[in-house]
Amino acid sequence: MKKYGLIGHPISHSRSPELFRVAYPDADMTYDLIDDVDFERAYRRFLADYEAVNVTAPFKGDAFRKVDVADTISRELFAVNILRKKDGKIYGYNSDFWALKDILAPYANPHKRPQVLVIGCGGAAKAAALAALKLKMSVRVANRDFRKAREFCFTGGGMIPLRLEQIPEQMPGINILIYAVPVKIDLLDELSLEGKVVVEANYKNPCLLERCKAEGITYIPGLDWLAGQAIAGYELMTDVKPDAERVQGLLRL
Repeated sequence: MKKYGLIGHPISHSRSPELFRVAYPDADMTYDLIDDVDFERAYRRFLADYEAVNVTAPFKGDAFRKVDVADTISRELFAVNILRKKDGKIYGYNSDFWALKDILAPYANPHKRPQVLVIGCGGAAKAAALAALKLKMSVRVANRDFRKAREFCFTGGGMIPLRLEQIPEQMPGINILIYAVPVKIDLLDELSLEGKVVVEANYKNPCLLERCKAEGITYIPGLDWLAGQAIAGYELMTDVKPDAERVQGLLRL
């Protein structure tokens, strides 16, 4: 039996084992949660027992530093959310990017660059920002730690770093807001979201869902993001195409 899993902390709420089971209902494969505050200890468990693992916060950067071979997107992000053993080496991939690219593609416009604001600068936020950039959107990244945003935007090129207090002056021109932090930022309460598309990463305790529903704002939930990265990622992990309809169907319930 082949073993797969998820490394992160805290991850007791994760739906990944459930998604994996519906993606491969008849396969001789298991999927475990490897919940540990110590990445090195979790990584040793992967090396000892697992074919491949997903990696979530706060360890995507740590995981990247372990890989022998990283795909092009992971090298641009310095972050992976998949580790896989293959041919005696550790391979790294980033399916967050592909999920966000699929979500944002319908809003790409070759004649007028959509204006995108990404709030956050963790692994998921960086994947979202890069996906928007590859779709030729104009990207701004706002983060509490401005130095981190500036470093990422400088390395990636073509993106504008912002401090959180700069959000109000930027918001009127924004077409797509990507909210990739797990907590509520109070300054958004006073800002209009009218006419914008809101994409939120957090699916356990979303911060903007109820407001968007009440105000009729186009809202793309974190569950869509989760489904997209799972469908793209599981095939990279197993070499077996997952049942995408079952995965998406589970998250619509």
